[in-house]
Amino acid sequence: METVKVSSKGQVVIPKSLRESHHIDAGTELIITAVGEELRLKPVKAGRQATLKQVAGVLLRKGGRLPAGKEEAAAIGRMLVEQDEASKK
Repeated sequence: METVKVSSKGQVVIPKSLRESHHIDAGTELIITAVGEELRLKPVKAGRQATLKQVAGVLLRKGGRLPAGKEEAAAIGRMLVEQDEASKK
C-alpha cells in the first residue's frame, strides 16, 4: 500500500508501479465509486459508451410513460442490468 497526497485542486498522482501494472496511461478515463469509506478507481473499458436507445427509460419515474413499447423498454432494462453486472467483474 502506498500513500499519496491530494493537491489543492483535488488531484492525486497514481504511483507509477500501479499505473504500469494496471495499464493506466495519460488520458485513460477512470470511474470512481464510493464503497463504504473507500474510494475505488476503475479504468473505463474502450467502447463502453451507451447509445440513447440503450439507456431509454432509465430515468422513467413511476407513473411516467415509457419512451417505447413496454417490451422494448423491458429488454433495454435487462440489457443494462447485464452490462452493469459484467462491468463489475
